[in-house]
Amino acid sequence: MEKPEILIVDDEQNILLYLSEALEDEGYNITTKNNGKDAITTLEKAEFDLLLVDLKLKDMDGLQIMREAKAHWPDTVVIMLTGHGSLESAMEAIKYGASDYLLKPTSVVDLKQSIRRGLEKRQESLQQHRLANQAREFARTIIEGGDGSGATGQDRLRAASTGNGSKSPAADDEIVAVSDVAVDVKKHEVRRSGDLLSLTPTEFNLLVTLMNNAGRVLSCKYLVKQVHNYDLSEYDSRSMIRVHIKHLRHKIERDPNNPEYILNVRGLGYKFGS
Repeated sequence: MEKPEILIVDDEQNILLYLSEALEDEGYNITTKNNGKDAITTLEKAEFDLLLVDLKLKDMDGLQIMREAKAHWPDTVVIMLTGHGSLESAMEAIKYGASDYLLKPTSVVDLKQSIRRGLEKRQESLQQHRLANQAREFARTIIEGGDGSGATGQDRLRAASTGNGSKSPAADDEIVAVSDVAVDVKKHEVRRSGDLLSLTPTEFNLLVTLMNNAGRVLSCKYLVKQVHNYDLSEYDSRSMIRVHIKHLRHKIERDPNNPEYILNVRGLGYKFGS
């Protein structure tokens, strides 16, 4: 098995040395950069399994580096380090896809545990992508070729997504359809009554999660875990997910003040009306 590749970005040379030595002892391949500009140049050319970056560098914000990393390599795990911790900055890092958030100085034990968890999440994510690709290929074969029963895959898919408003059986593959809202996961398209809607990636993932569980109440903590792949308390999750729900309602609801799709269940969470 190849050693995980880790990029460490920090403008304090002693911290770079401390972290690199500690992680090399764990068998990781370590690359270090002491400024954001060099880090971004490196990320444009090479993929890393994990990025360990200081939130406040002299030449730029660590969030900018994280966004660049995610733009080039979506599956790269990001762990933020900072000496200036606050819930607001932590949530901002999580919003943009950080796997964890550690305050400096952090112990080697805590750092190694965080990295192990992050790399495990990466492997799970890559495995899910592989399974999803296999499912899409299978669905495409059925849709294009039929199954010998006289009905094509398109016929079955269309029948499954109409009538009682239940989800299409291909919901986890390509199409999620509930009521008059349909999501094409592969094309990253959302339509309501045939009209194309424009959603951000976060709004799209939130909608798919809700629709895949239509009629079921989902806690804010669960939604944050599914959308951002991060564990927060229910209290903190509520304030984070509420913003996304508000934006999503303004795009998908006919009347955001009287929602018919994304419903709040007081004290419990949200559900997609079925």
